[in-house]
Amino acid sequence: NISIVLTENTMKDIKISVIVPMYNKEQKISKCLDSLINQTLREIEIVVVDDGSKDNSAEIVKKYCEKDSRVRYVKQDNQGPGAARNVGIINSKGRYIGFVDCDDYVEHEMYEIMYNAAEQNNCEVAVCQEKNVYVDDEGHVTNLGETHFPYNEITVVTGKMVLEWFLNFNYLSLNSACFKIVRKSVFVEKDIYFPDNYRYAEDLTICGGILSVAKSVAVIPKSLYIYEHESNTFSTSYTLKKAMDVYLDLMDVLKYLERAEYTGNINNFILGMSFSSKRQLYASEKKTRNYQREKTVLLAKWKDIKKGIHPEFKGVDMPFMHKIKVIVSWMRLEKIMCYIINILSGIPFFRFMV
Repeated sequence: NISIVLTENTMKDIKISVIVPMYNKEQKISKCLDSLINQTLREIEIVVVDDGSKDNSAEIVKKYCEKDSRVRYVKQDNQGPGAARNVGIINSKGRYIGFVDCDDYVEHEMYEIMYNAAEQNNCEVAVCQEKNVYVDDEGHVTNLGETHFPYNEITVVTGKMVLEWFLNFNYLSLNSACFKIVRKSVFVEKDIYFPDNYRYAEDLTICGGILSVAKSVAVIPKSLYIYEHESNTFSTSYTLKKAMDVYLDLMDVLKYLERAEYTGNINNFILGMSFSSKRQLYASEKKTRNYQREKTVLLAKWKDIKKGIHPEFKGVDMPFMHKIKVIVSWMRLEKIMCYIINILSGIPFFRFMV
């Protein structure tokens, strides 16, 4: 599984390396790359990591490489988006690293705003808001909503405070690597990387690692990243494997917190992650041969890790829906709640945002 770098960026002063993992996205990659090559911040490199695409995606990217030397093409055998992003980190040359999924796009001023916010305030991390849109099978776009940070201007917040936001599900932007830029030194010096196997929500794991070590974060109250949800994407199907992955994601975050000697309360995070795992479990349609055995093992793991913990809402400003999830998980009513959500899943908001 040797990665092959087919193009190189000869630019000397690269401020941000934007990593784009790609797998069979010939219909989407052009829109993504157009939003990146037209950034107002010119000193960037765009590292497209082809994760073994079998469609026409590679040819499209190579044409972009020919017309813009800042676009780099990296080829690897299919190993999943986490492994592709890790390859991008290793091959990047920028002071900061950002991530864009190849079926999303960004506002043209995104990286200039984020770079300036991070550099001028000496922050290892900058995070912006995101706008969520749902694209149906006919191409109609519905706005599902966006994160709203509690500020009117760019504000520097301690890493500890942002970590507590993350652990209490305050803002969706904190769960994704795509809405951030992070100094490359954070990854390299702190040994923080994506899970390199196929893992559901691997973003959440690495964000826990990043925020566990960041001293300060520039919070940008502007929606600069456009996150497209589609009815048939990987992230919106429900499987037992994903239910297990959520448990593994939790375990990885807890390891990062232990390594950083974090002593804050993590009850809400554990309960919320349990809800996410159970939602995958109870909405799963594909029943494998070992489904019942694996389901029993997973439920036992959650029962064990939740033993003796309870919600902690005092002094915590948590969104209403996440409070409901935490309470439901604590009361072990996930199956009933997930059944109700499944009934409402024809409404895009409940399918993607709840």
